[in-house]
Amino acid sequence: MAATATLTTTTGRSAAGTRYLREGTLNLGTYATGGIAVTKATFDLWHSLVDLEVRPSGGYVPEYVGGKVKVYDQKDPAASGGADIPLPEVANATDLSAVNFPFRAEGH
Repeated sequence: MAATATLTTTTGRSAAGTRYLREGTLNLGTYATGGIAVTKATFDLWHSLVDLEVRPSGGYVPEYVGGKVKVYDQKDPAASGGADIPLPEVANATDLSAVNFPFRAEGH
């Protein structure tokens, strides 16, 4: 079964110029390595998903890239010799169902 993103709340649909905006929270369920695919249908946009901002929540840092939401978390720097390290991607099958990420989606 593919991992999916689900809207948990929305504030409705608004407009800014020629774009429609959706805001609310997004639940990613069980994470899959490489990210969770999202589309215009995920956000109930009519024609296309132009831009997506997903904000951090629950200690996780999301990133929208290539049509997917990737999630990162901080590891203990001491575990890597105490050096600063880039945020690693969340491990495959991590249960993120208790985390709702605030989002702002723009589309046509």
